[in-house]
This record gives sequence, structure tokens and C-alpha cells, in this order.
Amino acid sequence: MTSTRSRPAPADGPPAGAAARPDVVLDVEVDGHGALHFVLANLGDAPAHALRVAFSRSLRDLAGQRINDNPLFGGLEFLPQGRRVPLLVDTLAGYLRRRQPLRFEVRLAWQDDAGRVHKRRLTHDLAAWTQLRQAL
Repeated sequence: MTSTRSRPAPADGPPAGAAARPDVVLDVEVDGHGALHFVLANLGDAPAHALRVAFSRSLRDLAGQRINDNPLFGGLEFLPQGRRVPLLVDTLAGYLRRRQPLRFEVRLAWQDDAGRVHKRRLTHDLAAWTQLRQAL
């Protein structure tokens, strides 16, 4: 009688038998100098295609431009696995001074290599970042 043993998945890939897939998020980062960035990132192990990002509220960057209209969020056709694309929004203090929304929702949609559509909804509340900066 022959036994079969499953091998563990490599540490840098999907579990054995699982298909590689993209996993896209829009994160918020505030660096040590107080600069506020929105970071579009593919955390998955496959490329993402036809990315679309929609914000629930109108947001403006330090130049007064609508972030919602940035081509990065409306027309990015390819985002490789592991790629992070930061977008400088403003300093956190400047963003607050201009009374930009602290709480907003982000809706993301993208396709995998097979053309399957994936979606994610995230809620960001920048009030947490303001409290963190005050504590430093």
C-alpha cells in the first residue's frame, strides 16, 4: 500500500493546490515627518488588472486637486504582486487644517489573470492617526 504525503506550501507562495490570486488594498500611512500617504498595494501572489478605486467622499490633496480623480485610482491597468504605490496626500496637519474628511469608505475592484472580478470595501478613520501623532 502506497501512502501519499502532502508537502507544505513554500513560504512565499500560495498553499499547495491553491491558485495564486491578487489581493488589493488601499492603506493609509503617516510617516515620521507627518506626511500623509494613501498606498495602493497588491498583497497577493499574482498580478491585479483593471484596478478601480472609488472613494465615498470627495478628498483633496495639498494642491487642492481631487484625489478621487487621480489616474492611479481610475485607470491603473496592471499592479504586480508585492507592489506598493504611495500617493502623497498632504501632511496630516495640513489635511486637518483644510478640514478634509477623516472618515471615508474606499471601494476597490480588480481582476485576476483569469478575468475574475474581485471587490473589497474598506473604511478608514484618520482620527486614529491624529491621536497617534499627538501621543508621539
